[in-house]
Amino acid sequence: MAFCFSKPNKKELLADSRERIADNERTLAVCKELAEDDTELDRKVALVYDAVRYMTPSASASVMQCDKKIFALAGDLKIALTKGRDRDIAHAESILRDIDVAIVERNSYCK
Repeated sequence: MAFCFSKPNKKELLADSRERIADNERTLAVCKELAEDDTELDRKVALVYDAVRYMTPSASASVMQCDKKIFALAGDLKIALTKGRDRDIAHAESILRDIDVAIVERNSYCK
């Protein structure tokens, strides 16, 4: 008797990881476009975008959680940048710091 559920192989996990990285990259590219009015914020978003853009795919469950966290934070950043008020810009900078922490955490699992 065969089971219909199987453990995903490493190749599938790496493909999922590449897809999550691409999703994060697209969201941060939008954020980069939204931040063009503020040069300092634009520079910070560009640094985060480049860090995500050159991430190495991984099959690790811990890395998957970090990628999901980065995706959620990037969505929050996009919302804050869309509003564009002073308070939202300060919130966007806070979110950027959180994304930086998530990137560092992710990189610690990849080594």
